Amino acid sequence: MRILVANTPRMYRESLALSIQKHRPDFEVLIADPKDLDGHVERLSPDALVRDDDGIETGAPDGVVCWVGIIINNHLNARISVDGRISEIHDVSLEEFLAALDETEELISADAGKAEPSPEV
Repeated sequence: MRILVANTPRMYRESLALSIQKHRPDFEVLIADPKDLDGHVERLSPDALVRDDDGIETGAPDGVVCWVGIIINNHLNARISVDGRISEIHDVSLEEFLAALDETEELISADAGKAEPSPEV
């Protein structure tokens, strides 16, 4: 599964990417500056996208199964959308974040299994 991390500030983005790689070494984690997000999404075709949450429900770009909107105020909050279902999490934990990525990977795997033709008997 390919994840594009493009939130601010830069240290949060880098730390989050390292945490994902540490806990899910099979995931491909890419980092991008949020200013260049549109071009990176189109070019890299991520399955999951981590970005700043602007409070606008724009949905996910084509092909993105999961998006995480990071909200930084007194706590680190997030809006997480997996397959169109949005959850708002106050003081989000790494475990909650990774659970959303795991769910995304399961959805992608299930969809890939449906796309494969059945063997002929």
